[in-house]
Amino acid sequence: MRRVFLYLIGLAVAAVLPFAQISSAADTNVRHTVIATTGDAAPSGGNYLPFSFSNARLNARHEVAFDAVIGGPTFGTGVFVGNDTTTSTIAFGPDSITDPFITPSGDVVFDVNGSEVNSSDGKSTVTVMRDGDAVPGGGTLTPVGGRTTNDHGAIAYAAFVNGSTATQGVFRSDGKQTVTIARDDVSAPADGNFTLFGAPVINNRGDVAFFSELTGGFGIFRGDGEVLTPVFVTNQPAPGGATFADFGEPTINDHGQVVAVGSLINSTIHSGLFVGDGTNVTAIALQQQAAPKGGNYNGQFFGHTKLSDRGEVAFNARLTGGTSTSGMFRGDGQNTTTIALQGANAPGTTGTFASFGDYQLLNNGRIAFIATLTFGVGGVNASNNMGIWIGTSEEDLQLVVRTGDVIGGRVLTRLPDVGHGNLFDMDENGVLWVGTFGPAKAIVYSRVLGE
Repeated sequence: MRRVFLYLIGLAVAAVLPFAQISSAADTNVRHTVIATTGDAAPSGGNYLPFSFSNARLNARHEVAFDAVIGGPTFGTGVFVGNDTTTSTIAFGPDSITDPFITPSGDVVFDVNGSEVNSSDGKSTVTVMRDGDAVPGGGTLTPVGGRTTNDHGAIAYAAFVNGSTATQGVFRSDGKQTVTIARDDVSAPADGNFTLFGAPVINNRGDVAFFSELTGGFGIFRGDGEVLTPVFVTNQPAPGGATFADFGEPTINDHGQVVAVGSLINSTIHSGLFVGDGTNVTAIALQQQAAPKGGNYNGQFFGHTKLSDRGEVAFNARLTGGTSTSGMFRGDGQNTTTIALQGANAPGTTGTFASFGDYQLLNNGRIAFIATLTFGVGGVNASNNMGIWIGTSEEDLQLVVRTGDVIGGRVLTRLPDVGHGNLFDMDENGVLWVGTFGPAKAIVYSRVLGE
């Protein structure tokens, strides 16, 4: 296998300071720090090309890991880390080097050619997983799809299994060992056998949750390498007297709770949003259930639902029977808080919310989300109809940035769409986003001041 050429942080540090600008949004000062812009010089040499910045991730130290395509003396791809002072090269070469994740301690986990995952602390690089690795129970693996990473640098992923009675499985690797979470030659701890595995998620305890198709239906399971627990399965009773039929992709928190959208049968309620731990199941929102500020949930929940360690779920739901057609909410099964509603005034503007995109949730209940504004209301047009807001409720919701703002001398023309890489993240102090500025793209960290 062709190996990546590694240029470590200690050997390649760019002496370029990101641009910081203070603007006023929703009567609150926001400091925008530009981490990297296409066309700028990269610390590896050459320049960031327009195809750069498909993924950008943030840690609690405000360090940003991102991938980029580099042109210049040497064409290639790389993974870099920037903060408010410098940008450094983690890995660069002719291989496809993408999808970085940065841990709280600053280690960066990244993919190479879609068949290998490496981790670098800036001084040395280790292989976390590689196509052909042996797996417990026999056989070797070939990874499929993406992987998720926890704060300790461990990864969870689905893979084909070769040379074994198993054909596929879900695994966890940390660079020291590979642990089998589930294989399709081992019966599921529910009716039926595994026939298909979805993309898994991992928490900081190393618990892995995943969706699976079974010979008898569908299920979502949680495993740690020793015990595999069914959290939701087809024909399981659901809260309210219905029966589970099928499920969306799960999210897991550090207590092992799992949230997923479930479709229901044997009821006039056909879908809902549920949290389970393998013993108890809580309904967060159900089709036909009244929403906090009027109307009812129509059973459609959008985006990859977020779950905090407090058991609160952030979700984007369609509404019917009221004045709003959709809204952003946070709930725990007992109390639900409205964050924003379609048709309501968007704080910091004279416009109204039209739709909601990507969003993030912190353990303190703060939600950051991307939204569009209604054309023709309050002077909204194609040049200023997107923004980012942050808050814990409608009462403290604040505008962070809006298209039409000038940042780093450039006019913001577009904010990221859902489903196109990792382009939106947040920590306790601010929001990370990848924006379009005419022909250029930039990675920006926006910090709300005075908090």
